[in-house]
Amino acid sequence: MILGAAGLLPLILALFIRLAAGADPDSPLPGMIGGLALAYAAMILSFLGGIWWGIASARASATEQPRLLVIAVVPSILALLLYGLSADFPVACSTLLGLVIALTPLVDRGLAAKALVPGWWMNLRLPLSLALGALTIGLGFALV
Repeated sequence: MILGAAGLLPLILALFIRLAAGADPDSPLPGMIGGLALAYAAMILSFLGGIWWGIASARASATEQPRLLVIAVVPSILALLLYGLSADFPVACSTLLGLVIALTPLVDRGLAAKALVPGWWMNLRLPLSLALGALTIGLGFALV
């Protein structure tokens, strides 16, 4: 849980820098840090898809595996699309990215119901996904 919570630090730091930079709106630093933070959130979403791929590959039955592998590819596609459009539509893209991240525990809940993940999995995934989702949405509004 400590390592997972440490993964929230880039978004927390980016929000702090963005909000603290209100005194100097001409500074390029908040925008640059915000862009990096959105890229980080997109990478985390893509990483989750990789975790799901690994779980499906290693633990799913032959009948479950194809559906889970398709689901596992979706996060990377959404992450690329939303991050790619974020320069033109920062609030919309960060909001959608944050919502997608916040909804990822729904897939994890299905994996847990099929006993494909450890018993502690949801205790880690749910709070981290909700926190990262909320921070990502907040960052988008702070970048405007």
